[in-house]
Amino acid sequence: MLRLYWEYVTQQQLEWRHVTLDDLSRFVLWLKLSSGSLKVLPAHPVPQARSNRTINHALTVVRSFYDYHWRLEEAVTNVKGTTTPHLPARARRYKSFLHHITKGSPVEKNILKQKEAKRQRPKTITKDQVKLLLDACCNQRDRLLVRLLSESAIRVGEALALWVQDVDVTENKRHSCDRGPLENGAEIKTIHAPRALDVSAELIDEIVAYVGSVHTAEVETNHLFLKRQGARAGQALSYTDVDALFRRLRAHTGLAVTPHVLRHSMLTALAEQGWAPELLQQRAGHASFQQTDQTYVHPSEEALRTAGEKTQPAVSLDERTT
Repeated sequence: MLRLYWEYVTQQQLEWRHVTLDDLSRFVLWLKLSSGSLKVLPAHPVPQARSNRTINHALTVVRSFYDYHWRLEEAVTNVKGTTTPHLPARARRYKSFLHHITKGSPVEKNILKQKEAKRQRPKTITKDQVKLLLDACCNQRDRLLVRLLSESAIRVGEALALWVQDVDVTENKRHSCDRGPLENGAEIKTIHAPRALDVSAELIDEIVAYVGSVHTAEVETNHLFLKRQGARAGQALSYTDVDALFRRLRAHTGLAVTPHVLRHSMLTALAEQGWAPELLQQRAGHASFQQTDQTYVHPSEEALRTAGEKTQPAVSLDERTT
């Protein structure tokens, strides 16, 4: 996020130590513009280049940066104080737990903060729809990648970071390892992502068959998934390649699917099958099971309907159902 801010500061020829509230307001507008320049404004309404959630995250980073340098007396502007006026206590929208103590205290408000849309329930697809995706794959590599993303519920970066030796064919396990910067730009997202996960014997068989047919003596990379055609054939698969694959699958099947939808779907299915929160946390590679539960695990409409039908006789006020 700081990289974006420095790009803006350089483009506007600002002295970073002396930024004003107007400069920061224009930074918010700059983040919203797809042109990347305040000199090129759209003639008609267009979608924002970044979501309000991303913009608020950028503002938090910039405010923390200036707060640090202001305390060191290296920055003239107190950005945190400038962007956070104190409003009268009556501006408080709710009564906190300690309201009787703080009810007279002024309320801080970040005037640059953008209103964020309520986070929607993540999309999921059914097992039959996953099979439809597999049938739509036109080669061995694509089918293996889709099956791995679905069955393991891993991030696309973890799949692209896989090396052949990360697959344990004896124990039917797949290991995620953080090897730092990789040739295809793949990355392990968090320190909790490196882990070993059990996979099916059928998936292992597909991996072995793929490696046997693709990883010839001419291949110089250890990456599991390789480009198939062109001048870069035999090199590591990239994020761009995966994006192109899922665009083809969406066009062929009509399903609004992404790699992350496969991850959502599997974690939700495992939760509905009774997996304990700590097991889901390990499967997802999260720091806490609360993050897994709040972000990825949501009961499907079918699960809610089944639960309702199961408990209806016990809670119904109609004597005929008892």
